[in-house]
Amino acid sequence: MTTGPASSPTSRHRGIVLVGGQDAAEIERTAQVIAGDASHLVTVGPDVQEGADDVHRLALDLARSGDRVDVVAALVPGTPLRASALLLGALVDSDLGRPSGECLLQHVVAGVSAVDLADLALRGVDDRFFAAEHVIDLVEHATVVMLTDTAAVPPQDLQILERLLARLAPETAVLRAEDLARDSLSARGGAAQLGGAAGWMQALSEHTPDHHDDGTITTFVYRDERPFHPERLAAVVERTFAPGAVGTVLRSRGFTQFATRSDRAGSWSSVGQMLSLDPTSLPSWHPDSPHGQQIAFFGLDLDVAAVRRDLDTCLLTNDELLSDPASWRDLVDPFPVWDGHRHTH
Repeated sequence: MTTGPASSPTSRHRGIVLVGGQDAAEIERTAQVIAGDASHLVTVGPDVQEGADDVHRLALDLARSGDRVDVVAALVPGTPLRASALLLGALVDSDLGRPSGECLLQHVVAGVSAVDLADLALRGVDDRFFAAEHVIDLVEHATVVMLTDTAAVPPQDLQILERLLARLAPETAVLRAEDLARDSLSARGGAAQLGGAAGWMQALSEHTPDHHDDGTITTFVYRDERPFHPERLAAVVERTFAPGAVGTVLRSRGFTQFATRSDRAGSWSSVGQMLSLDPTSLPSWHPDSPHGQQIAFFGLDLDVAAVRRDLDTCLLTNDELLSDPASWRDLVDPFPVWDGHRHTH
């Protein structure tokens, strides 16, 4: 961990600001702009636990010495933003929780390349899944998204990206890099709510309509209690995520259940044409486990009826449901085996 100048007695109290992103130079520049000459500026990473512990100790030392806790922490590129924010938030609030209940971790700022986001979501790039997941992690778990390289993206595409960000992270402020200043961040950030603020989480809420169209981005939630037949799903996925077949799926996220893996709920995540299916930590019989299919789709010109119709054909039929559940394990399942590692399709 490297530290910058100590905060001055006159600095505005802001708690802790995390800054993450894709590019080391951009992260450092952003952190310096936000910190100015009044905050403690630190660089941490890439180990999430070690980085959170470093910032936690600094905040604790400041509080014990009577200084204001005004810290800007720059995460090295590739550090998981959500995990870092959740862990740090839990650590500092357990020791330094304020009587008002306000979270000491105020803001999580993410620098995202508009060029990369356009390539991954709009251009049909299908071989950069881990890069795509990192970008989405940055977008969906920040209080402020700072878009870089905006001049290199056509204005129409940039407008689509900004609309998409408003759906993927509805509680998040979106700024262009050239507009960032120290006072761009609100005095009270929303970092405490980041755990459930992602657009897909809000879309899956019982209080949110299952179909929404803002004129650019269509949001659609697919729900059904029945498990998928994985062989039929594999065929449909190839069509659904091909641009133009049912519109353009930019992002989808939620929970799924396969007949062949009925003992565990699965996690469904896609960016552009890339889909990842992984096991969750919850067995299907757990009272908190999601059942069947709960998947939020975000896209351009989505033919919602076609998506629903295609996915319906993947569900177990009545006859299959009434058969012996033990026989479901013998169904053809072309997806990689769940063994605790990430797999993509």
